Parts: sequence; structure tokens; C-alpha cells
Amino acid sequence: MKLSFPALTAASLAMCAIAVPAAAEPGDTATQSGTTSAEIIEPGAITRLDDLRFAAFASPTAAATMTITADGVVSATGEVATTMNAFTSPGGRGPARFRIQGTDNRAFVPFFPRSVTITNGTSTMMVDKMSDNIRGRAILDEDGRYIYQIGGTLNVNANQEPGNYRGEFTVTVLFN
Repeated sequence: MKLSFPALTAASLAMCAIAVPAAAEPGDTATQSGTTSAEIIEPGAITRLDDLRFAAFASPTAAATMTITADGVVSATGEVATTMNAFTSPGGRGPARFRIQGTDNRAFVPFFPRSVTITNGTSTMMVDKMSDNIRGRAILDEDGRYIYQIGGTLNVNANQEPGNYRGEFTVTVLFN
């Protein structure tokens, strides 16, 4: 059997096409690196600096109040208003103050009671309408600090029993 040149050429080309694997052209693949990161933040903390201080005044014959705002403004009603300065040094009254600290510019949400009962062991008075100095979103400053203040209204009963009255309240801070 005699093969013609065109048939031989076609058969040879067919075998070459099968025997040679296809090579990838440059630029057919791509790679990219990724990164990973982590940040360790300073744990948040709260430290009491000052207590909520109503200081001394005379027992009124009628119910009265004394209010200390979170910003430190003091006002009073009834006989408490007329006797409150006779017994107290200028720094004797003021809001409770706490230093909140952590990572700079970190947001936080404080929680505190709206009222607390104080006692001298036998008699009580109510501090209510407690409020704080946060206006808007609470964020630590660029040094990671915030001075947090709380005020309230002391309700003094008529003929309130003399004595040193104390009570405790808890402030909790949730850091975001």
C-alpha cells in the first residue's frame, strides 16, 4: 500500500498534535497576598474620685430638698435653702465623680441607679432624680479617660433626725 504525501503529512500532523501537551501562555495565572491583624485593647476600668456630697444643714420643720446637678450646681428648697451654707465649707458639696479609663476614643455606656436610700442607722432619706453628665455618645478622650459625674436630689423630711447619713450605689460601665 502506497501512501500519498498529503495523507502522510496529515497522519504525521495528527500524531504530533496528540503527543505534544499544550503549554500555558504567560499571564494565564494570578496570585495575591492577604494580611491578618489583631489589636489588643486596654481593659476598661472605673475609679471613684468623689462621693455625692450634700454636706451639713439644719433639720427643717417642713419637708425640703437639696439638688446637686451632675455639673455641680447646688440648689435647695424650704428651710434647707436658708441653713445649708451656715454649716459647710465651700468644697463640702458636689456630685459623685468617677474616672473611667481604657483605650483612647473607646465608646462606653454607664449604668447607675436613679435613686438610693441613705440612713443614719435609724432614719432614712431618699436621694432620687439621679442624673449624669453624659450628653450624647460617651467616648473616652484621646488619653483614654473620661470624668464621669452623677448628681441627684436629696429629699429631707420634716424634723429629720440629726445624724450622719450614708448610702451606697453602684456604677457599672459597659465598654464597646
